[in-house]
Amino acid sequence: MQIRNRSTEPRRAAAAVEFAVVLPLILLLLFGVWEVGRLVEVQQVLSNAAREGGRQASTGQRTVAQVRQGVVDYIARAGLPTGNVNVTITNMTDGSRPEPNEANQLDRFRIRVTMPSDDVRWILLNQITNGTTISGVADWYSMRDVPLEIDSTLPRD
Repeated sequence: MQIRNRSTEPRRAAAAVEFAVVLPLILLLLFGVWEVGRLVEVQQVLSNAAREGGRQASTGQRTVAQVRQGVVDYIARAGLPTGNVNVTITNMTDGSRPEPNEANQLDRFRIRVTMPSDDVRWILLNQITNGTTISGVADWYSMRDVPLEIDSTLPRD
């Protein structure tokens, strides 16, 4: 019985070719995960900005313009561009009272914050991330106090 000896020399060229074939797929996957993670981060910032606007407006002491500015400031502090940010505030209970400082107690308002995804993309992989806008929404109720009336007359026995 004869035992054949196979060559035990390393096959460096084969490993280099395999790496060259697999590298573009690995990079595409890595960049895709990176881009999707960025868009999820931005969506979370926009949701938090909408909640912050709702928190500020729920006191009933701010106007729509002041609430919008608060939302835009929140987004700017997060390091995102604010040039194309759109903030809409809608009274869902009664459209005749659009201002938070004129709302009745427990009027339901909705704050929607949107921005184009092209403003926050790191890489241009339209095949992976083809959304056109990113948005965040928050609903809140006006906690504006009902005026307290005090009867100043003393009770009689």
